[in-house]
Amino acid sequence: MADSILVPQVGQDLTEAKVVALHVKLGDIVKKGDVVAEVESEKASFEVEAFAAGTVIQLPYGVGDTATVLQPLVILGNPGETVGKAETVGTSGTAPQALQPESKPTADAPPLSQTGDGFRSSPLARRVAAVNGIDIKRLNGSGPKGAIVLRDVKSVLQGGMRSLASPGQHADASSINTRSLRTGTGDPIVFIHGFGAELAAWRPLVDSIPVDNLMVGLDLPAHGASPAPGQAGFEQMVASVAVALIAAGRTRLHLVGHSLGAAVAAVLATQQGLDVRSLTLMSPAGLGPKINGDFLSGFLDAKSEPALKAWMLSLVHEPASLPGAMVRATLNAREGTELAAGQSRLAKSLFSGSTQLFSIRDALKQVGVPCRIIVGREDAIIPSDQTENLPGHVAIHKLARIGHLPFLEAAPLVGRLVAETVRAG
Repeated sequence: MADSILVPQVGQDLTEAKVVALHVKLGDIVKKGDVVAEVESEKASFEVEAFAAGTVIQLPYGVGDTATVLQPLVILGNPGETVGKAETVGTSGTAPQALQPESKPTADAPPLSQTGDGFRSSPLARRVAAVNGIDIKRLNGSGPKGAIVLRDVKSVLQGGMRSLASPGQHADASSINTRSLRTGTGDPIVFIHGFGAELAAWRPLVDSIPVDNLMVGLDLPAHGASPAPGQAGFEQMVASVAVALIAAGRTRLHLVGHSLGAAVAAVLATQQGLDVRSLTLMSPAGLGPKINGDFLSGFLDAKSEPALKAWMLSLVHEPASLPGAMVRATLNAREGTELAAGQSRLAKSLFSGSTQLFSIRDALKQVGVPCRIIVGREDAIIPSDQTENLPGHVAIHKLARIGHLPFLEAAPLVGRLVAETVRAG
């Protein structure tokens, strides 16, 4: 007979909690006392333990979902057993032998902390405030006993207080589009694409990475399904991504980035509120001043498939490595949208002709987790020799006969290197 591990009641006045992590997948065998998930409210983060043993036969919620308290979070049973409609989420029935799990705060997120002067705030509010450079003690709290909670920080962001980017700007978590690339368990691997691309560019790589982690892609501002920001800039881009990850509960994660996305990932690894476990950076921008300005201009100006293909061939060493579908998808994404215009505005804040206007070298000095850089020796966009004189803890792989897209041109090797970095973290 099925046993349900319920979403814990993490506060007397709370009816919902966000699923931050699932440590089990369908078919896994769970023992009594195993931590099966983590959930987070505006008050605290909690680990959810199993108080029964069995096989996972249903997971009503996924990572990132908002779950209703006292509803089934994980359903255990015998292999091959199924559960009826009344036992699933969204029904008024109660799962048989429903077990209220013990929930305990995680080490890095104590419940509704209080300082000696009586100040109270939630972990999620503190994280978002820290990323945006907001002095949380200046805010008025609307939570229990006047505590500062997430909605208080959000209201300040909407009012345009100082953020990580610069005065007068704010980072909007809702502007960043994210999508699961592959299901899995444990700490998620978050993929950040390069300039002019989108999260779908990672699909050829994800199946070449021999790990079981959840894999998630995101669209940078002015890319894919993420709108262009009102005021573009590298710091604002980093802030927007950081707030989106924190708001989604993806605070403990591995980062994989390409080109501009690799630069964003490197700086994210130094931000408060994020627990980045490993970094894999492919053809990273920000290691030196040089970039192919002619490519940037031609890529942004191209209006037809032949013209766009002519420029995109610069991305690879072997022309056959560039799929025609990638060229068509890039062109189709621009048609009838403001995508190209938004990217052109963004490019002006990031590059000047053939010069990069930002650097990640200081960020790499601060990174204390496994970090691997993968570049192609024949990269025609960002010269591979800009990887010289990096900190000793950064592993560097220079691949022969590979251009700017190593994750596409050498997917099996790159997939294995990503896996090794993730396991090391």
